[in-house]
This record gives sequence, C-alpha cells and structure tokens, in this order.
Amino acid sequence: MLGLRHAFEPDHLAAVAALLGKGGDGSRLGAGRIGALWGAGHATALLLAGSGVILLGWRIPPRLEALVELAVAALLLLLGGRVLFRALRRDRAHLHLHEHGGLVHAHLHFHSSPAHGPEAHRHHVLEPLLRPGRRPFLVGMLHGVSGTGAATLLVLAASPGARLAMLALALFAAGALVGMAALSWLLSLPLRAAGRRSAALFRGIQISTGLSCLLLGVSLAGRILWMTPG
Repeated sequence: MLGLRHAFEPDHLAAVAALLGKGGDGSRLGAGRIGALWGAGHATALLLAGSGVILLGWRIPPRLEALVELAVAALLLLLGGRVLFRALRRDRAHLHLHEHGGLVHAHLHFHSSPAHGPEAHRHHVLEPLLRPGRRPFLVGMLHGVSGTGAATLLVLAASPGARLAMLALALFAAGALVGMAALSWLLSLPLRAAGRRSAALFRGIQISTGLSCLLLGVSLAGRILWMTPG
C-alpha cells in the first residue's frame, strides 16, 4: 500500500504526465506500458541501492541525496520544456521520398498533430535507434535513486531483520510499479479524448502539463538549494 501511495508523489506524476504529453502510440495499453517501464526503472534502482543499505550497511550522504534530487528537478525542467516546445511550435511539413517500381514520388508529412504516431514514422532510419521505451525506465531509475534513503529507512524501521526488510522493499517497489502503470493509464484518458475531438484542447492539456512540470521542477530545486547547507 505504501508503494501504491508512493506512485502519487507529485514529482512522479509530473514526470510520467510529461512523458505521456510528449505523445506516444495513442493507446491506453501504451500509456500503461509507459507507467510500467517507469515503475520497472524505479524498482531496479530502489532494489539495487536499497540492498546495499540493508545488507552492506551503506549510508547515503545527505549531499549525495541532495544532488540526486537536484537531478530530478533538472529532469522535470527538461521534460516540461520539451512538452511545451512540442505544444507551442507550429506545424512543420516535410517530404518523404519513396520509390515503387522505379517511380520516385513524395508524401507531404506534418508533425505536431495529435494523430501523428509512431506508425507514421516507421520509415525513419533513426527511429529504431532512438528507443523511446528507454526514457520512462531511465526516468524511473532516477526517481528510484532519489527515494532510496527514505524508503529503506522506512522498511528498516518496520522490519526485525534484513530478510524481511528486503521483502518489504521489494513489495514497496512492486506497489509503486503497479500504481504508476494504473495511473499513467488513467492520465492518458483525457489526452486520448482530446486528441480525437479537438487539436486545440489537446494542445491546451500539453501546455498545462508542461507548465506544471516546470513549476514543480523549479519548486523542488529551490527547496533543495534552500535546505542544503553551504
């Protein structure tokens, strides 16, 4: 239950909402996959770092924790900025050249449309190299590292031994994974509805998401810098 609740943390929601707002395959299954990948990255980092704390007695220095949280704030600023850029830029068109039976012809192709998905990009040479599925996983890993200290202290305080502490940490990570997969699916519903009915509404949701992500990133960075001595 604590893991499920952990998925509702504002920085987690903002990051996943920004990943959804950048676009995707437009399906609710795809949105749930983004949340699950975030949760998998979060669980990986949490279990790796948490194992060192629980089993090896590592202690995470406060300055390192602050540095990782600043990295989370910077990531929120980056994600929010990219969503705003995509939402506010004008439609751009380019030509795709194709050859069939010796005849070369061109297709006019527009970007920044809600209906524009990966299927329209299947002929782009660099598309397989971009691996967009890695982004939620890496974002989740960064969030997992930033939350390791608090999570491991919580399970250590509630567990009589290392084995039970590791089990509790694994359940916590699993709860966060399931919670974020479900939440990202729910967050995708208004995006899907807007994308089908109104390009202006879709863009408005993207702008709101980007601004929220930027404001949260600035707030988080300010809080960390204010609370960190020196």
